[in-house]
Amino acid sequence: MGSCPPFEFSSKYYHNEISDGCMRQSSFFHGKAVLNQGVGYSIILGFGAFFALFTSFLVWLEKRYVGSRHTSEWFNTAGRNVKTGLIASVIVSQWTWAATILQSSNVAWQYGVSGPFWYASGATIQVLLFGIMAIEIKRKAPHAHTVCEIVKARWGTTAHIVFLTFCFMTNIIVTAMLLLGGSAVVNALTGVNIYAASFLIPLGVIVYTLAGGLKATFLASYIHSVLVHVVLVIFVFLVYTASDKLGSPSVMFERLQAVAGKARMCQEPYSHGGQACGPVNGNYKGSYLTMLSTGGLVFGIINIVGNFGTVFVDNGYWVSAIAARPSSTHKGYLLGGLVWFAVPFSLATSLGLGALALDLPITESEAAHGLVPPATAIALMGKSGSILLLTMLFMAVTSAGSSELIAVSSLCTYDIYRTYINPNASGKKILRVSRMAVLVFGCFMGMLAVILNKAGVSLGWMYLAMGVLIGSAVLPIAFMLLWRKANALGAILGPVTGCILGVITWLTVTKIEYGRVNLDTTGRNAPMLAGNLVSILTGGAVHAVCSFLWPQNYDWDTTKKITRVEKEKSELPAEEFKEEKLIRAKAWIVKWGVVFTILIVILWPLLSLPIGKFSKGYFTFWAIIAVAWGTIGSAVIIALPLIESWETIQNVFLGMFTNDRLMEKVEEMNIKLQSIIMSIPEAERTYLMEKEKLKKKEASEYQVQSTPNLLMNS
Repeated sequence: MGSCPPFEFSSKYYHNEISDGCMRQSSFFHGKAVLNQGVGYSIILGFGAFFALFTSFLVWLEKRYVGSRHTSEWFNTAGRNVKTGLIASVIVSQWTWAATILQSSNVAWQYGVSGPFWYASGATIQVLLFGIMAIEIKRKAPHAHTVCEIVKARWGTTAHIVFLTFCFMTNIIVTAMLLLGGSAVVNALTGVNIYAASFLIPLGVIVYTLAGGLKATFLASYIHSVLVHVVLVIFVFLVYTASDKLGSPSVMFERLQAVAGKARMCQEPYSHGGQACGPVNGNYKGSYLTMLSTGGLVFGIINIVGNFGTVFVDNGYWVSAIAARPSSTHKGYLLGGLVWFAVPFSLATSLGLGALALDLPITESEAAHGLVPPATAIALMGKSGSILLLTMLFMAVTSAGSSELIAVSSLCTYDIYRTYINPNASGKKILRVSRMAVLVFGCFMGMLAVILNKAGVSLGWMYLAMGVLIGSAVLPIAFMLLWRKANALGAILGPVTGCILGVITWLTVTKIEYGRVNLDTTGRNAPMLAGNLVSILTGGAVHAVCSFLWPQNYDWDTTKKITRVEKEKSELPAEEFKEEKLIRAKAWIVKWGVVFTILIVILWPLLSLPIGKFSKGYFTFWAIIAVAWGTIGSAVIIALPLIESWETIQNVFLGMFTNDRLMEKVEEMNIKLQSIIMSIPEAERTYLMEKEKLKKKEASEYQVQSTPNLLMNS
């Protein structure tokens, strides 16, 4: 007979019942909200309105005092002049989904220390390696607006339609995950209707994206990123240094050992099915403190495959690469990837492991819906913890959501409207269609979340399934810019065949393993692993075989001929586009991208395997890495964009606090000077033409006069 409660630190979650004896609380949330609905609506609508107004104001300031021209090119590409710090911040913000905050802690709760590591490493390497694609865009398609424009220029209409379908599918899956996670947590914490939350969360995003396009999403992403990292640092330091319930790595270590003890009573009513209790199946010695975890490793492979799809096939990352200045592209993606690693790794090593160390009675269903971090935040800080986490989550969902809006908007505008409906569309028409697409997809986001919530689809299921559905397009889309032999036939057959075979494998393995096919069985590790691997490998293999048999031997001539809508003069110096400089940048990102990929995915886990079960000293070292990476990464991503843009910020403040009438006069003079300068070449050309006419006239008159003299002399 076990003692009741089994641990003094979790006594509040156990009750002594006369008839049943010691009984563990059946769930953490009991389906009840911690905060009242007013708080939920205040955060959703208040933050939404604030960011809509504030971001629109920043865009107006840039237009008013920096002189940005709000054309369709500017709306969709932010002037192609974004610096390293802001690009890195955008990548971090864009890649920080609801799943980054919620699902990473879920896998920590399931597998222990290996969960946060495999989540972070399995989703960082794609961003590091995408830096290679980003610099190749600058070399081979410098005027492109979307990835599908490049596909059409190289492989033609059929391939264009195939990849357009996969890109839209990716955007829909990512959007679904954002809103499923966001609405579930808002509902659990505040009681706000889950369907109302699905529609209200995207509302503010739609407003500022309509107003300022890609630049507005970049500015909002930076502010969101700052808030996410501030909250991240608060939680990390709270768990490992400040909390009276945990407060140090040694306490965390001892608790994690205790809750997974073999002697612990885990049958009913001491614990309930689906709650974390006792040794972990598939982990070395049943411990949470080991990298030798079968479940963790399988999740890591699924994570790597699935996330290649959501980076390489998500037009949002291509749009960010297009917006970056050439000298910033590769550095921005590398820095963004390394800083992003800290978000799931540091946060889940704190809140995910914290849920286990506090022995919280979280159920499997609550964990699958992303409720592990809010449970830990509430246990440590009460209502203020839930408000902090809700704020962090809202920032993540809206920031990544704005990126998806622009990604879909640019596909609709350039790959459907400009390609198939109105090839000669003016800049004004393009801008109008872009804004209409933002509005329509924004409304669709809410409807999609409602449908999926009705169907009972969880964030965890959607996260694992994405690789099966879109993974087959990863290698063909990489071949597009990296391999001159890659042909159109393989580009069409590879993604389609890979997707179909991936889905068939996924469902077949589910049926064989579990005897039935439903949301529960299809979401388990074995079918997901099989489906993910078949999808990505088949897509690449089919394309490679077709290309070796019938090589294209392409020279990227047609991709370089993609045109802009408005022919604006670039503000960047010509040396930014020099081929030698871009080749050096590619060599740099290839070297460091591969080095960090090998370090994060191979060397780090291999060096941890001989340790087996972590000692107290080794776990303390592990926790210190999590705290330090989170803190340093946060400092860099907050400070660097400000340092790089300090001159622009000064100009804006100078403009704001200088006499506005004077600024108007200066602007008026600038316009007049500009028009004079622009007219000088035309005036010079007219003058030369008139001079030429005069010479011809004089010559003809001379000829007329000299003719009679010649006749008289003769």
